[in-house]
Amino acid sequence: MRREENIKPKMCFVLPEKAEDTATHFAHKWELIKELRNEVEFYTYAATGMDLLRVISARFRGVRTYYVHYSFKGALIAWFVTVLFGGKVFYWNCGMPWLYKRGLIEEYVFQFILCHVFLVTATDGLANEYTEHYGLNKKNIRVVPNYIRVSRVGNKTKKEARRELGLGQDKKIVLFLHHLSRRKGADLLPEIIQTFQNKGDVLFVIVGDGPERKNIELQASRFKVQDCVRFEGKIPNNKIASYFAAADVYLMPSEEEGMPNALLEAMAAGVPFVASDVAAVREMTPPMTHEFVLPYGDINQFSEKIEKLLADEELRKRISTEEQEWVGRYDVSIIARKFLELLKEETI
Repeated sequence: MRREENIKPKMCFVLPEKAEDTATHFAHKWELIKELRNEVEFYTYAATGMDLLRVISARFRGVRTYYVHYSFKGALIAWFVTVLFGGKVFYWNCGMPWLYKRGLIEEYVFQFILCHVFLVTATDGLANEYTEHYGLNKKNIRVVPNYIRVSRVGNKTKKEARRELGLGQDKKIVLFLHHLSRRKGADLLPEIIQTFQNKGDVLFVIVGDGPERKNIELQASRFKVQDCVRFEGKIPNNKIASYFAAADVYLMPSEEEGMPNALLEAMAAGVPFVASDVAAVREMTPPMTHEFVLPYGDINQFSEKIEKLLADEELRKRISTEEQEWVGRYDVSIIARKFLELLKEETI
């Protein structure tokens, strides 16, 4: 007779999209699934089309625990199934959604989800923010930090990466790798870049796409800084290690974040950063770097701190060492243990 302890627990894992070669942070969810595949039987679906029906059918295959990443549709269907047939729904949301207006129906649905499932977010500070803004019961919030596969990022030398990408070995490279939207501070890039237009050895490499791209290109032309910028477009997450390895500084001037994977990736690559002081940025980074965690929108401070880092190679090396020691705590192999605790909770 098969012993009960050898039976894998089951989880239905619902993502907004199912592509493993995505350019989004969803790629890291596949790293978690791979990390735990010998311990958990995952039913992984996208929150679209026929997969939504499979979310329902998973309950009849013995699944009692649902984990939904951002999707409203996925969360509502999982909630409905567990109300009828028992089970538990964990809903991941990690950001600053209270900053942005939604339509009345969309906002109602979002808050309904938050009040009827278990919210999972990345840090204690964010858990407190959700509690304050939405009146949630802290007993219904779980904290599981974001994670990356650290070894996948920091495995190339700067020289190799620049040769591969066709970037000059003599350039000082500032990397922006994010969605080109106002939420991610992309609209601030032209002004920041303009402050370096007379420094011929500084190159801003912009990786990503989004609604602000045309505006950035127009402003770069207007400010006559086209020679200081290189646009790379959207790059699959499994190809970004070379960009971090090639960079001297990572720039993240976001208006809104949660616990950004891109910042974890920068630290794993040992790239000093200049970032907005929003959401979990200060919580997730080593104290040594907090001089470079700045008020959102302060162009002068961002420019000054970028220049300080570019001018001081020894400082960059010290920060790089500190970052790489620090970021190990967010490796998927460690956070997977925390995630596994969700499955150990008694279902309804």
